[in-house]
Amino acid sequence: MAPSHLPDLQAIWKELCQKTLPAAAAAKDPSQSKWPIHVDHCFARIILDTIVGIDTPWKEKLKSPAYRHMTEPQLERCIELGFKILDGAVDLVALNERSLALRGKGKGVKRKRSQEVKSEEDEDEGERRKSSLVLQRDSSSVNRDQDQNRNHKLTTGEISPYFTTPSPSTKDPSPPSDLTPWLQKIALCHKTPFQKRVLTALCQVPRGKFTTYAALSTFLNACPRAVGTALRENPFVPDVPCHRVLATGGGIGGFRG
Repeated sequence: MAPSHLPDLQAIWKELCQKTLPAAAAAKDPSQSKWPIHVDHCFARIILDTIVGIDTPWKEKLKSPAYRHMTEPQLERCIELGFKILDGAVDLVALNERSLALRGKGKGVKRKRSQEVKSEEDEDEGERRKSSLVLQRDSSSVNRDQDQNRNHKLTTGEISPYFTTPSPSTKDPSPPSDLTPWLQKIALCHKTPFQKRVLTALCQVPRGKFTTYAALSTFLNACPRAVGTALRENPFVPDVPCHRVLATGGGIGGFRG
């Protein structure tokens, strides 16, 4: 059985909804003509209703918190839609209106809408607190495992393509750094939507880990040459780490930073 990619997808999903999309909304990124929402749980609601709920609110089909109960294909499709919102490939206003309509919050129900929105926000706030506690417990578990293995000798020169199947001997990555400042800078920079996607995905590669141009391009559904070009024009080196992307044979490939 192939190793699960769920932890990687879950991390990307949370980063996208909790930081990247809200940062783009706060900055009024021109990729969307209008940003009708600005907070993380609203982005999650819209994406989950579209991908998971489809014709009903997502909570009627999936337990909370969503990131712990989605399948890999569901997470991949949710992440893809999130990047489409970031790129301006889909209309966020239309998606939001459709999501609200599933909850009976369209025109003609304004008297009930504020109460329902408040109720939904209270419920989502409770879920975020529960998710935060779960993440804290997960982080504590990771830290304990790291302390127990701190003196373990690492294999020299091992390369793990982070967006592909990892080697069985690869250790779990260290807890990620706070990428919020760099994700905000990426969202605000004058790069193309595709370049922003590449740089945002690059932020998901943890310190001490590596990926390849082929793996990153497959993850982004793009050609390796386009990914390499985007990385060569990375204005945030070394904090947005081009040096963690190698050629398939382990060389530095197209990186020139």
